[in-house]
Amino acid sequence: MVNSTSTNFYDTYDSTTPCFDSLLETVNSLSDSSIDSLDDIDWQPVSGGDINEASLLTIGNSERKKHISQQIFLKQNTIEKAPVLEAEVAGLAAIYATGARTCQPLAFGVDNERARSFLLLSVIHSYKGSATSMTEGWQDLALQLATLHQAIAPQPKTNQSDNSDKLDNNQPSQWYAGWFDDNFIGSSPQRNSWTADWHEFFASQRLGVQLQMAFDRQRIDSQTLQQIERIQHKLEQLLPNYPLTDDAEQPRPSLLHGDLWAGNAMLGQAADNNNNRNSTKALGYLIDPAVYVGHPETDLAMTQMFGGFTSAFYDAYLEYGLMENGFSDRVDIYNLYHYLNHLNLFGSGYLSAVQRIAQRFGG
Repeated sequence: MVNSTSTNFYDTYDSTTPCFDSLLETVNSLSDSSIDSLDDIDWQPVSGGDINEASLLTIGNSERKKHISQQIFLKQNTIEKAPVLEAEVAGLAAIYATGARTCQPLAFGVDNERARSFLLLSVIHSYKGSATSMTEGWQDLALQLATLHQAIAPQPKTNQSDNSDKLDNNQPSQWYAGWFDDNFIGSSPQRNSWTADWHEFFASQRLGVQLQMAFDRQRIDSQTLQQIERIQHKLEQLLPNYPLTDDAEQPRPSLLHGDLWAGNAMLGQAADNNNNRNSTKALGYLIDPAVYVGHPETDLAMTQMFGGFTSAFYDAYLEYGLMENGFSDRVDIYNLYHYLNHLNLFGSGYLSAVQRIAQRFGG
């Protein structure tokens, strides 16, 4: 592992999302007209998430600033959960920087008077068009994921110079897996210390953290613990190196979405040149990330964990050359991390999946 002195990714990589200490002030900053109370806003609760409270806000009928739609998507949580929302801002900024399509963070902050943290996002309207266009939308989503994975991944600057908190845009002599800060996988902390060896990173900071948590909470027995420990020790034989290479022919990692189940990807309705949502085209969006740098197969594996992605998506992604032979045999190993996390978060409903994978690869 490397202990670089990089600061929060939000500070070093993206400083365009404003931070406020009042939700009312934030809303007014995004509106041409001023409102006196949050009661003047039309709030529509939005279901689907189990971490944050989500609402669709409609603020008057006045003409909006060009880059802001009349409707705004709002996420709220407790003040203690503010780091979850700030990590999302950083993740969205990172995805956007690769050219992959995502939603735009408009503002975030902590409203002490309301005892709430908040994040305001641009609205994505779900696509509800033809089956043909839906298929094209899944193909576009594959393009967005491939764009994310093919981009040059952010890396730490590992020397201890005065500029060591800045990103190194030159090709590094050593590629690292990890991220600039720990973030969150669902509501669980996700450890991201920069690590030169991908297999070591996945063994310790993905499987290891969740495995120890599960054992400490008595979610698994000692047999399952030992089986997964055996998996950790032979990951170099079970998982391939990165599929992409740099100019020096070194394998290089990819920026990952990190939590790519069907609820964190979306087919949105494209707008025409006048910003009217009457286009027949569906566009893919990557949302609600838990970003880090690692192997692109981990994202693709999670798309299979709960289903929801179509064959058009997989066929299109395959064309980008990021999936290696034998991937189907590795899906369970990558997803063991997520099954352990779900076991820790939600309980015994995920135990059988953890035990099946532990027995298959570590028995």
